[in-house]
Amino acid sequence: MILTDIDRKVLPAALRANGGFHHATEWYLRGWTPIPYQYAWHNAAQMNTTFLAGIASGKTNVEAASIAIDCISIPYFRALSTSVTAKQAELPFDMFMAWYDGNDHLEHLILDIKLRPWPLIKFQNFSEWEFRTCGMDARFIRGSEYDRIAYDECGLDFVGESVKTLRGRLRGTRPDNTKRMARLDTLTSPTAAPWLETRFWRGVKGHDTADLVKYLSFKVKTRDNVMLTEDQIALMEAEYTDLDIDVEMNAEFPDYGMSMFPKRHISACTDQGLNDIVMLALNPRLLDDGGGHPKKGYVMEEHPRHGLMKFEMPREPKGVYIMAGDPGIDDPPKRNAGAIGVLDISKKPAKMVYFDWVSGRGSYMPFLDSFRYAMSKYTPSIKLLDTTGPQKAMQELAFENLGIETDAMNFTRDKDAALNSLSLAVSNHEISWPLAKGIQRQMSTYTRENDRKSGFPQDITMMLAMLAFGMRYSPQEVEDDKPPRPRRYSRKRRTRHTRRVKRA
Repeated sequence: MILTDIDRKVLPAALRANGGFHHATEWYLRGWTPIPYQYAWHNAAQMNTTFLAGIASGKTNVEAASIAIDCISIPYFRALSTSVTAKQAELPFDMFMAWYDGNDHLEHLILDIKLRPWPLIKFQNFSEWEFRTCGMDARFIRGSEYDRIAYDECGLDFVGESVKTLRGRLRGTRPDNTKRMARLDTLTSPTAAPWLETRFWRGVKGHDTADLVKYLSFKVKTRDNVMLTEDQIALMEAEYTDLDIDVEMNAEFPDYGMSMFPKRHISACTDQGLNDIVMLALNPRLLDDGGGHPKKGYVMEEHPRHGLMKFEMPREPKGVYIMAGDPGIDDPPKRNAGAIGVLDISKKPAKMVYFDWVSGRGSYMPFLDSFRYAMSKYTPSIKLLDTTGPQKAMQELAFENLGIETDAMNFTRDKDAALNSLSLAVSNHEISWPLAKGIQRQMSTYTRENDRKSGFPQDITMMLAMLAFGMRYSPQEVEDDKPPRPRRYSRKRRTRHTRRVKRA
């Protein structure tokens, strides 16, 4: 490797002992300068850090800058950026590439960049930096040794077993006989994950569980980012409820109060293994011994901020499917963003095989297109659609424009029954869904009081309530004193469907 005269000065200064992190980022990362809390986090002496962050506080940005400087300044350094989703794990890679492309201060320090099976940067000094999803319990991160691991959006992992596995990867000695750094960084917006709160308080001075030799914690509010203007902050605040401002912008742990769905049951119904099945089907080389081509019938689309947007598994010949949709014209995470779900109820717990948090962009058509697609793929026996309130004309629109036949559900009449059905299904762990930030957030915050508040997101919860309501019935005869059945709309006229249903 050929170093320039400036390299010979800046790279040694970049080491933590010499305090030159900011000089290195300014030279190698196109003038990027750390805010004081970012500088302090990079230079933390503790090998366990927790970074609770408001939106736009520079959490992922400083992760990318900090690890990049470690890799170019420490020979044989091995780093991993990971998350519960592939999109989030690869964000630091995208940030690094924005600094790297056409940068003659940095390009000569890079040996190779690979994109498959996951992004990997190799440096001229034999350092390496990987970007890959960890999977449930960090199943994809095994058999490797690292100097440093950054676990971004770790709060979506409610169980916390991945942290234990990742800590076990931080060990060993580099080829030059120096010990690896063994630093584990957990970064996230606050969630109700119990292990996260425990870990955070261990790094806070004055707390009765504090262990400042091993842990250091940061709480960074959106307003702490001095690069943001007041107008920008005000526009962000306008998009959130008061509770969301506390969590998303002030980095406070959420206090959801007496939610209708306790978080321990939400956690029990969340199956990250479903995400892993789809991830492996789409990326068979994620496992070190994997191979082959992507499988058909699987879809996973993620938003870097809002998590899982679309999730799809193949139709099984022996599957028994029901589906439900809550129409909307807005974009996630707003209240009026449409939500569609399909359950396979052939086995217990019922398994979600299709989830679409629809970006309406001001129109019902994206919702209807997704609803029709799911109906065609899974041929569900029950197809519930909320047709009350603003969606009153949805049945006619679905029928006239797209030929969709659905079971109308009157939430004015059946809402209590549907929510009670969902409460029972969740409490008894009779339903499982993939790891999705939207599902966790809306279920955790749902109360009857919040339901009545303008702008409080609940569309996913209502879709799940309809699915739980549908789980109780099959298209068979029942006695007349059973709960009311949905109405079926036919092509010629709107009538009550003649087939009755009974409890499953």
